[in-house]
Amino acid sequence: MSDLCGLYEIDLSELTRSIESGARKILVHAPDGLKPLYKCVEAALSSLEASLYYSASPGYGACDIPFEEAESLGVDLLLHLGHLKYFQHGYEPPVRVVYAPVYRNPSLGAGLLEELARILEGRGVRVITVSSTLIEAKIRDFIARHLSSIGFKLYNISSPILGCLYSHVTRYDEVVDAHLVVAGGVFHPLGLALSSSKPVLALDPYREEAWWVNSEAYRVLKKRYMRIYEAMNTGNRVGLIIGARIGQYRPWLVDKLVDLASRRGYRVYKITSSYLDQERLIAVDNALGLDFYVVTSCPRLPIDDLSDFYKPVLTPGEFIMLLTGLDKYIYPW
Repeated sequence: MSDLCGLYEIDLSELTRSIESGARKILVHAPDGLKPLYKCVEAALSSLEASLYYSASPGYGACDIPFEEAESLGVDLLLHLGHLKYFQHGYEPPVRVVYAPVYRNPSLGAGLLEELARILEGRGVRVITVSSTLIEAKIRDFIARHLSSIGFKLYNISSPILGCLYSHVTRYDEVVDAHLVVAGGVFHPLGLALSSSKPVLALDPYREEAWWVNSEAYRVLKKRYMRIYEAMNTGNRVGLIIGARIGQYRPWLVDKLVDLASRRGYRVYKITSSYLDQERLIAVDNALGLDFYVVTSCPRLPIDDLSDFYKPVLTPGEFIMLLTGLDKYIYPW
């Protein structure tokens, strides 16, 4: 446990103050990859009077928090690990939430930093952004300082990227040669590559690997355009899937899509779901047998989880492309 906790910095200062002010019953929630840190939270709070409940529910962002569990338990507050406060118009959590940032402590070999510089120079890149998820923020700062010290001009993006939020990075498209994303795996770099007109380099600090993501993004884009074409030629009955999670319910987007689709002659079926996967969508399709589906809760579901569904499943942006005839890919919304 001590080895694991030593790899991370967890900011529990707000939670500690809340407990000292009288909060006693607390639900702890984290994405699956950070759930091992429950042990670290327990150890950090061992000297305080608090009754902890640990949520087994998954979490795919600050938009996806199990408030129904907190309400059923009647907790004083919900502690969410790994994300900052979620901002969306009309978003009002039914219980108090304490967001505890989690940072992975930097531990990168000199060889990886040298390889990173070689990869960038090999593409003639001199001006870049450096962005990351929240958990890799300290690693991002470490890398940014190193690249700056060896002559790269860079924009260190302090706000974390999300799987559906890259506008604070793509705003630099006109002034940079490429974007560097520090994150585990391909999920976050791929999202930026779908959003940006510039090359995207991924750096995974856990595998200590760096690679250009654009070939993968091109493969994904080919498939997405194919799915749009299939939906365009399959029929006019569309299932509009509405996220029932508080953070994934976007009524303004639902209303806009319903209005636009109805004016284009589509019959829209409004479907609600707290969680959506292949099994849930099969159940819906068995019931309604619609021509295709549009997911308004999370734009990554059609791209990552439902890309091989036997009927087209589109993002809101892709549906707008279909309805308006736009060729330029719209991501995320």
